[in-house]
Amino acid sequence: MSGKKRRGPRTIADLVGSSTTLPSFSANAQIILLMIMGEPSWRPRVAVVGSGVSGLAATWALNEYSNAEVHLFEADSRPGGHANTVRFKRPGAKEGTEGIDVDTGFIVCNPPSYPNFLNFLALPNVNVPVVATEMTFSVSRDKGDFEWAGKDPATLFCQIQNLFRPGMWRMIWDILRIGDYLKQEGYSTEFIDDYLIPMTAAIWSTPPDTCALDFPARTLIRFMHNHHLLQVIGKPKWLTIPGGSHKYVNRILAKLPSSQLHLSTPVNGISTSPSSSKVQIALASSTEEFDHVILATHSDISLHILRQGAGITPDEEEILGSFLWNKNRAVLHSDVNLMPRRRAAWSCWNYLTSSEVIAQGEKRANVNEVALTYCMNHLQHISESNHGPVLVTLNPPFEPRPELIVDQSHYEHPVMSAQSIAAQAKLHKIQSTRGISYAGAWTKYGFHEDGFASGLRAAASLPIPGLKLQLPFSIASPDRASGSATTRMLGENLFVMAESVRCMMSFVVWWALGIMGAVEVPKKKIE
Repeated sequence: MSGKKRRGPRTIADLVGSSTTLPSFSANAQIILLMIMGEPSWRPRVAVVGSGVSGLAATWALNEYSNAEVHLFEADSRPGGHANTVRFKRPGAKEGTEGIDVDTGFIVCNPPSYPNFLNFLALPNVNVPVVATEMTFSVSRDKGDFEWAGKDPATLFCQIQNLFRPGMWRMIWDILRIGDYLKQEGYSTEFIDDYLIPMTAAIWSTPPDTCALDFPARTLIRFMHNHHLLQVIGKPKWLTIPGGSHKYVNRILAKLPSSQLHLSTPVNGISTSPSSSKVQIALASSTEEFDHVILATHSDISLHILRQGAGITPDEEEILGSFLWNKNRAVLHSDVNLMPRRRAAWSCWNYLTSSEVIAQGEKRANVNEVALTYCMNHLQHISESNHGPVLVTLNPPFEPRPELIVDQSHYEHPVMSAQSIAAQAKLHKIQSTRGISYAGAWTKYGFHEDGFASGLRAAASLPIPGLKLQLPFSIASPDRASGSATTRMLGENLFVMAESVRCMMSFVVWWALGIMGAVEVPKKKIE
């Protein structure tokens, strides 16, 4: 590979040679000559750094739907990032027993929230099938001393004593009124510890107190609205890729020339100069020159690469340095001790926590750790009778039995905070400046669709003269419209009516249980 500057022929003189004496051609004659002699062979060179979902999306768009020569650089030996499919073989199985492919990072998606990714999978030249799955959630504290699951009323009260726990009912009422979160205060401890924190921590794989308590309420509600988490009916169908997400990774890379895929090739620096429009990337033993670079890496890695090169700007330092990351360990195993104690509470996502003692010896949930077990038997339709329990636990609170561990992986997830939301709003100040663009799920909510759409947008907006790109579908936004003024007014009126009914029902239930005198209710709750 050469680092020479490349410029393609742009005129008739370029095509036939500058020493050739040319007659005076009209514009039409020049077009005819170009048709006869062929199109110029010059192609813009683009480097994509990082082969996670954003880098793969950008590479796919440029490689298959543009005239660019795209090179994909990945520091790891495995492409795919969080699209990580692992071969699972039942621990203790007999020699020759068939294994099965299991995802340990990206697992599920749904049509309303993942429009671009699903449009991509459905293309005839991609044709990666998806199948329906379920998305259920449970909470288990202190190894089963307190448990609930959200599949149905029976699992919600899988512990009979929960029927008579005032805090359980307060949690349920608070869940029903979360849509009013921006306007009201005084939520119960049970709602915060046993629903909001586990749910948001599970979604973002982030320390619970950081994710839920420091997260801007407006952004949280917008996200939950977009992902249909604020409604009881009309929820979307969830989907998974049978056989693993590596299928879509392989489809993309199969079309990329092997000479343009650079695995185990870390980029050690990116440099630009005011005197040149080219961007130089430093590799272990060479320097390559490109017309543009898409940094599809985590923000902290992008910042590190820029610092190693020349020309980094104060805006790049400030904006990229505003994002924080949380490291998570994912263990693929078969130890059911990392599932809820009650089989009735077993769900697709199982949040595990413990209690800590606070003032006056009272116990409450420990919000300083996140542990989550994905039941892959449910999520990816893996037969338990054939393969046993197939579980992925994120940050296990205690170690699975060693003989039941199949694989371990490490992932990093963005910490969603007021600081990161503010930095996202400033990203436009550094996009495509110095011939460098940024892509990643961290530019939005941190999900696979966010990363995929970010990669497509980066590829589609490259300011390179002569670059031609035409995607097979328009880039869609998964954000749900808030509706017309009339619709909003109707919705607000219905919400007020529903809230009134809810408040009235809550008092009826409390009176029926005879616990009014036993529950401390903030004044705002009974206004």
